[in-house]
Amino acid sequence: MKSFALTLSALFFVFACSSAVDEMDVSFSNLGSDEYPQMFYMEYVPCQEGVYYTAENFRNEVLPEWQDLLVEVNSPLVSAYGIQHVERLSSDNEDGFWQLIWNTKAEAEAAWETWNSNENVAAWTEDTAEILSCDGENKFSFDAYIARANDTFGEFETTSFTSEYFQCLYKEGKDGADLREVIGQLEEFLTNANSLPGPFSYVILGPDYETDEVDFFWGNFYQTEEARQAFDSEWQKLDPDVEDNWNTVSDCQEPRYYNSAEVPTS
Repeated sequence: MKSFALTLSALFFVFACSSAVDEMDVSFSNLGSDEYPQMFYMEYVPCQEGVYYTAENFRNEVLPEWQDLLVEVNSPLVSAYGIQHVERLSSDNEDGFWQLIWNTKAEAEAAWETWNSNENVAAWTEDTAEILSCDGENKFSFDAYIARANDTFGEFETTSFTSEYFQCLYKEGKDGADLREVIGQLEEFLTNANSLPGPFSYVILGPDYETDEVDFFWGNFYQTEEARQAFDSEWQKLDPDVEDNWNTVSDCQEPRYYNSAEVPTS
């Protein structure tokens, strides 16, 4: 799917931290099982803004036909979001990403095969390239997990929100079981921390591709940048030990921030 807008989202699904898998030597990228279900499959398609890119041109020239094409190919796409860098670095090869959410990897692969073989899709891609072009061949795919529904700290307005992503590697001797333990501690803390401002949600992404640079991404989601700062300030007052425990499991780079919003599929 070659597509984009202004977003990324906190997944709206639930996963359970099951003790049945705590003893398994697995990473988050292969936890799809009956005991520890993988509820969603997520893909990030890198996109470049063309010379005629504006929000209005995207809305009027790119989006409507994309929505029609989804119907034409009978796409099983669950939802779509787009994200734009708040600050683009020299190392960034894209202006942002078109995020696609599927129920399963199998559905995603079948949908891409149908999409890429459709003549109308090819024509649309060419016609809109000077507004927005996206590289489906070099997308990043992930198994996606979240421990709580996104609205437990208040309902998100998905037309505009803030995303924060950490790129992380396990420390020596640590693995997915250790991360699940930290998630359990975090969930206990969040359940009792009624004073934290919201809305807030988070997701853990295990790469479904070969890489030595990352074991998992951790994404946090807030309504606005001001809300993110307020949440972080209150978080530090309440219990810095939760973050300290996370730091014993993984080494994470400085977070990247994105302006986010939902891309309507119809």
